[in-house]
Amino acid sequence: MKRAIVCGVDGSPDSEAALAVAAGLADSVGARLVVANVVEHIPSPYATVGALGPAPVVQEPPGAALRDRVEAGERLLAKLAEEAHLEAAERRVLTGLAAERLADLADELDAELIVVGSRGRGAFKAAFLGSVSTSLIGVARCPVLVVPPGARE
Repeated sequence: MKRAIVCGVDGSPDSEAALAVAAGLADSVGARLVVANVVEHIPSPYATVGALGPAPVVQEPPGAALRDRVEAGERLLAKLAEEAHLEAAERRVLTGLAAERLADLADELDAELIVVGSRGRGAFKAAFLGSVSTSLIGVARCPVLVVPPGARE
């Protein structure tokens, strides 16, 4: 089977820059490109009480809401593939936590690399708010390339 590069996209300019980089890398090394969008679970308005106080409960969206979000992800991937002339790229919509699902997909495909964009938050905000790219670096079992803001220019 052909080597794979996984690229996580969410429609942001940073993820579009990551897609351009991933496509270039896949082309230069002869790897197949797998473009993925992750539909994240939504936090519940209810909270649990833990050792550090209240925490949001993460739950899967109800059936119709999940279907709508998956369909929106499929439309996003089709649009990005068309705009970037990557119609041959494999497209996947996944559900769950973005970093974990991208890492799982890379494992499933025995991917050489995962490429994602950076939101460009400062270190303080990234630590406080969390970050898919930071989380992905911690859970992925293959190299992760985080494309910085402005890389497209």
